[in-house]
Amino acid sequence: MTRLRELGHDLIPLEEVRETILRHVDRLPAEEVPLLEAWDRVLAEDLAVKELIPPFDNSAMDGYAVRAGDLEGASPERPVTLRVRGRIQAGDPPGFQLSEAQLPQIGLPQIGHPQIGAAARIMTGAPIPQDADAVVPHELTRFTDTEVTFTAAAASGQNIRRAGGDMKPGEVPVGKGTRLRGPQLAVAAALGLARIKVSRRPRVAIISPGKELVWPGEPAGPGQIRNSNAYALAGLLREGGAAPEVGRIIEDSTHALRREFRRALEGGVDALLTTGGVSAGDYDFVQQVVREDGSPGYVFKAAMRPGKPQVFGVLGGKPLFGLPGNPASAIISFTVFVLPALRKMLGEEPVVPPVFPVRFTSDFSYRGGRTFLLRAAVEPDFEHPGGGFRVRSIGGQDSSFLSSLAAANALIQLPAGRDGVKAGEILPAWWIHPA
Repeated sequence: MTRLRELGHDLIPLEEVRETILRHVDRLPAEEVPLLEAWDRVLAEDLAVKELIPPFDNSAMDGYAVRAGDLEGASPERPVTLRVRGRIQAGDPPGFQLSEAQLPQIGLPQIGHPQIGAAARIMTGAPIPQDADAVVPHELTRFTDTEVTFTAAAASGQNIRRAGGDMKPGEVPVGKGTRLRGPQLAVAAALGLARIKVSRRPRVAIISPGKELVWPGEPAGPGQIRNSNAYALAGLLREGGAAPEVGRIIEDSTHALRREFRRALEGGVDALLTTGGVSAGDYDFVQQVVREDGSPGYVFKAAMRPGKPQVFGVLGGKPLFGLPGNPASAIISFTVFVLPALRKMLGEEPVVPPVFPVRFTSDFSYRGGRTFLLRAAVEPDFEHPGGGFRVRSIGGQDSSFLSSLAAANALIQLPAGRDGVKAGEILPAWWIHPA
């Protein structure tokens, strides 16, 4: 049965609006993809280690594998010379032993200590001989093809990467819910995984009601504007891990909205996203459709500026996000409400992107009464003793302005109960693009 939750006439904290939305969003099923197609996807299962990584002791550099005891007491005054047993390069099988060398004693130069053992020329990544316990960089030696001279002692274990030193069986170096970038894909490859389970990308239909809208490249008649919101939201959806499907510009009517929603849902989308039509005006039909068809349906007055009017509902079992029509309001609302829902659909953790502190370098005044979400450019604060980030002004904050939004990389949450911030104050911020 259709239900409407109209949360009164009071302003609702943005955190409460977000939590209400998240309660009605579920994680999508997983799918298995080739490892090369898993970049920027969200891992659907833990990557568990089943074997030692690296699988054998290997050299951390080019040099000579030795037994540290053979170089005891070596110095510039008393160098030690060893016969070169052979050469080991990356990819050679383990099993080489220094002790197998048959070292003739006749005719060997006696430089410093007498000849007491053997060394092996070794390359980075090559397996360590079974009876060697140190690697000396070649630049710290004097060498020929058959002999190598050392002028310093070696410590047991130096320059050796131990088997399992990176990962051991039972460890989970990359957990479920992680967005996969290059380093995480490298771990999966090291574990021998050619295919990997990831969350399916949500297909999100972007629907644009409003006879005032035209597409870029088309002439804009009197009273018309170009549909910039569709492009902004498509980009943000891609950054968030979704597959946007930009729908048609439709007329302002309940009939047109229902027809477009039905068409998108029958096409198999996972969510619906609209801009405009969410206030209480004569042509705000998104609100009306969600009131009548949502199961449940919510109409919020969020205690935030910009972005007070918000609509959310479940239509045909799929979430519908109704965002304000002003560009800044739409993009900020996406960051605050849609992005966390998208992360939950993907199984990404954490669902709500973490905040970080930023310092104001000058006073800033704003209209209180609602949480003010300041569009700002945040940059490293090299001048402050504590480091961190500082705020750089980027201009006008009107909800219809695109230029300041394009220059911003973060949103800063300013308290509702005030009307200004003083230079030196530190407040929470989050990146305006998914991090």
